[in-house]
Amino acid sequence: MGQYSYSQPSSSSEDLDITSLLDAEAQLYADEGQSSSEAVQYEPQPEAVQYEPQPEADDGIPTICYCGAEPVIATAYTDKDRGRRYFCCVNADDGDCHIWKWWDVAVMEEMREFQSLLRRLKEEGEKSEEKLLLLEKSVGELGRENSRVKLMVCLLVLI
Repeated sequence: MGQYSYSQPSSSSEDLDITSLLDAEAQLYADEGQSSSEAVQYEPQPEAVQYEPQPEADDGIPTICYCGAEPVIATAYTDKDRGRRYFCCVNADDGDCHIWKWWDVAVMEEMREFQSLLRRLKEEGEKSEEKLLLLEKSVGELGRENSRVKLMVCLLVLI
């Protein structure tokens, strides 16, 4: 640890040198900063495992964690979120990156996705219905033309 080496002016001194006081204070803080940084030795943390992004885990209700495990539903017990449910991975305690998502947020995302999908399916159904009506109209016209052709063939055969 660093040594504190500064001098204080005596109380008998009439002229206080403010510069020397400021220098002494700066030296004191520098020594304290050096000693506290020397006292705390941080061990390097092992590098966290980086998993490939899993789109199934990011949108809506998660079905798979980044580590490949199946998420479970747990309940929060903090004062702020008491009783609120969330999805998390069973392997969350290993220090790696795992899924964690509020249940209500996930369900709302899933509902929005279903609404979007339902809207697209309705549009496709309406387009298919329009195509069916056009097809039925074409078949009806072809049927009428076919009966005209048959009538002409019969007339030609008679003649």
